[in-house]
Amino acid sequence: MYHTDNATLNLRPQWCPYCLQAKPSTTSATLSPSDAWEDVLDAEIEHTENLISRLLLERSRLCRKRNELRSPIYSLPPEILTLIFKFACPPFDFSQAYSLSSLELVELEYPPSPDIISVLTAVSARWHNVVLSTPSLWTLFVADNDEITIMGTILSRAGNLPVAASIYFPIDSIGRNFHPVVLASMSLREQASHIHMLHIRNASTTWLAEQIPSFVNLELLCLQSDDSIEDESVLIDSSCIRLVLKNYSCRFSLSCSKIEVLHLGRMPVDVCLEMLQNCTHLIEFRLRYPCNSRFEEIPLPSSPFTLPRLKLFEWMVDYERRVDRAMLQYIRMPALRTLVWNEEDIGFKTSSSLSTFFSHLPLTLSAVHIVQGSMIHSDLSIFSHVSKLPNVEHLFFRSCEDDFMDNVFSDLGSGKCLVRNQEIPVFPKLKLIRIDGLFGDIDQAKVFKTFQWSYSRPSGSLLGSPFRLEFSKNEVDWTPDFKEALMRMIKKGHKVELWENSKPVDWQWDEAIYISGLMPPRTSSVLSNEPP
Repeated sequence: MYHTDNATLNLRPQWCPYCLQAKPSTTSATLSPSDAWEDVLDAEIEHTENLISRLLLERSRLCRKRNELRSPIYSLPPEILTLIFKFACPPFDFSQAYSLSSLELVELEYPPSPDIISVLTAVSARWHNVVLSTPSLWTLFVADNDEITIMGTILSRAGNLPVAASIYFPIDSIGRNFHPVVLASMSLREQASHIHMLHIRNASTTWLAEQIPSFVNLELLCLQSDDSIEDESVLIDSSCIRLVLKNYSCRFSLSCSKIEVLHLGRMPVDVCLEMLQNCTHLIEFRLRYPCNSRFEEIPLPSSPFTLPRLKLFEWMVDYERRVDRAMLQYIRMPALRTLVWNEEDIGFKTSSSLSTFFSHLPLTLSAVHIVQGSMIHSDLSIFSHVSKLPNVEHLFFRSCEDDFMDNVFSDLGSGKCLVRNQEIPVFPKLKLIRIDGLFGDIDQAKVFKTFQWSYSRPSGSLLGSPFRLEFSKNEVDWTPDFKEALMRMIKKGHKVELWENSKPVDWQWDEAIYISGLMPPRTSSVLSNEPP
């Protein structure tokens, strides 16, 4: 086999591809002129190919640039680009994130990050200019002091438009002293008039008293504490009409005549009742997870007090507390539309204060929410009081036990309730029942009787609005017996609305089974009372 070692290769001369002369320190003893020409041509070919490649790449770049310039996106006016950019920024519900929902064991949504702005500004110089010169884009983000630089950028770029802000003070003493200095360096007081929604966590009572008055255009103020504040009273001098207070154990001095929405969470129940009595312009009041009474000097009401504008009322009731019983006995809400009822204790349901509370509920009440409904006896179910309300159109049940819901459907199926030993129709105007998070299984025979009751009412006729039963977070394993009975109701022309997971049940599939005769034979007689 012919073999050329490295020494032999090194002896071959190196020819210049342009002048065809041997380079210095080389020899032409073993290289013919034809070989030299071949090397020159190979070099020229390689050089030409590299040049062609570079030109093709440059041509592609220029064509791409030309196509970009011709693209409609580059001819859009800044107003249209701004709308597109806003779609790129995820929506954020500030009031939902920092209201009482953060007390629930649910996954909360965090404010959108301004990082998307960096992506948009990097696309082109025009996009960069549009983003930086559009204050409304920056109002989509929350100015959070977790990142001071970004907070300052949001406040400055938003201009005079309203901005949402969140300010967090660490619990440790070093952080408490450091953060006010940093916030002062940002001229937060000068920017305060532009902030319309504000969440403040762990601020000292001194800071609240000194700084809150500078936020003159607040629409929503959320105050939260992670540790126990030893002060007896906190002064909140603000014209804000929506206020959220969480985890405070002190009393509050407020501009009560201006507050229209008040949410309280994990606060002394006597403080909550005192604020409820004083805020006479309330339209919405919510209380969750109240603590035991703390201040003996707070007097309990001894005569009725009226909240003339209140439309939504929520209270977690503990019948063992004197404060709760006093509230039930003396509160009057003549304009109430929505009642949210949550029980911490299931005793004393037959107390006179509870009967008094429900007897004074107005005819304007059209929606009732029952949370964590339970029962130890049908006579002690809170639903026995609710079922006597004549104008209720919507019933919502969240995290209720199965036996409680069976009692609800049983009362509905009967179609009657007792008021002062007289039978009256139950919920003649009911349009919707929504069940959110059911514990256990329900009695489907009683559910079917509820549908029967719904079409037997004057409003449940063939031409009337259908009654809807909705399971928002559950899928029920409906029995063939239940499906067959409902399908016969549908075949007779009755409108049936049964929803699961925010969409109606697909009855077409069940109808095909029914028509084809594949429906299994009925296994029980619990649904024998079918529509005529």
